[in-house]
Amino acid sequence: MSSQRVKLTKTFIDQLEMTPAIYRDSDLIGFAIRVNTTCKTYIVEKKVLGKTVRSTIGLHGNLTLSQARDIASDKLAQMSQGINPNDVKRNAIAKEKVKSDLSKTKPTLKQAFDHYLFHKSLKPRTIKDYTLVVDDYLKDWNNITLDKISRSMIQAKHSELSQRSMAQANMAMRVFRAIYNYSVEHYLDENGRSILDTHNPTKTLDAKKAWNKMSRRKSYINEEQLPHWIKAVFEYKDRGQQRETNRDFLLTLILTGFRREECESLPWTRIDLKHGRITSIDSQNGAPHSLPMGDFLFTLMKKRYAQATNEWVFPSAKSTSGHIVNISKVRQKINKSCGIEFSFHDLRRTFGTIAENLDYGQYTIKCLLNPKDDDRDVTVGDQVRERKLREVMNAIEDIVLGAYKTSLEEAID
Repeated sequence: MSSQRVKLTKTFIDQLEMTPAIYRDSDLIGFAIRVNTTCKTYIVEKKVLGKTVRSTIGLHGNLTLSQARDIASDKLAQMSQGINPNDVKRNAIAKEKVKSDLSKTKPTLKQAFDHYLFHKSLKPRTIKDYTLVVDDYLKDWNNITLDKISRSMIQAKHSELSQRSMAQANMAMRVFRAIYNYSVEHYLDENGRSILDTHNPTKTLDAKKAWNKMSRRKSYINEEQLPHWIKAVFEYKDRGQQRETNRDFLLTLILTGFRREECESLPWTRIDLKHGRITSIDSQNGAPHSLPMGDFLFTLMKKRYAQATNEWVFPSAKSTSGHIVNISKVRQKINKSCGIEFSFHDLRRTFGTIAENLDYGQYTIKCLLNPKDDDRDVTVGDQVRERKLREVMNAIEDIVLGAYKTSLEEAID
């Protein structure tokens, strides 16, 4: 390939034939144009740390001569300082590749959620709630990588969900916040740094004070409403109901104060028909909560056990678990029947409110409502405590069932 030094101009370069050669600029030493059979390429040449280095600038046609000369001046200045522009270019390409590779490894919301579920120990109810959020409330984000979910998207989604339910909107953002925070700590580069922005985009809701303000629900069924509610529960009929399962479930809730999930999954192994005790596993702390049954509930359980066909106290032929699950439609029908709006947790609050209003002393009531406090007062004997608690359970039954207690016991018998 021949080479010569000439004054490079656009006219000169345009008229060059496609014969391999290098034409070095006579004005800017080190700047040249290289010609081969297919293209004309601007280059620079200079010794860097004693070694001749040639670096490509770009194609003639893609760059003007003036642009190529400016770039050449910058590169020649770097080379004068001992910097090899080829090394700079290789480093830049390597960094872009790393950035590209990291971008490919950044998880979508769905991927991050699956990773989160796999590595976190969550309660079944929490898994169910979180899955609802990801698969329903945030389903249009499932295939978006977390780094692409911006603060403005968070604000818009929270506002959109708030039109549906303010509580659900808050929950959806809390779930996203948990998944994102987890991912920041678990999706790392080779240097152990997070590949995600450590600033969680949900913080925009904090900054703008946009979280929906929710007042804690404190509703319960008061004593004036109880006769109407009991009547509606007892008279409830459903074509698919067998052995009054739904009715007995609601009665058990209000007569024990158990949480819905705890009561739904009661197996017969937690019903002591010899000593008249019923035990649930607290879904909040995993601790057993055992109570003596009142006379009515004891009779009801004996009757249900005599008819039992499987391991569950409240079985369901339709449920995959084998026991009833969230019978909201039944609750809504009873709501309509008696004109009293109640949630399952209202029944727990009703039990607690009645218990706290009884004159049995704070320790006895704490044993009834807070099983983790059972062993604080060692001066109270087990037999005394058992008798006291059974008295309270019967007193609660008297208040809840009222005039219906005798008729219900007779009906159950």
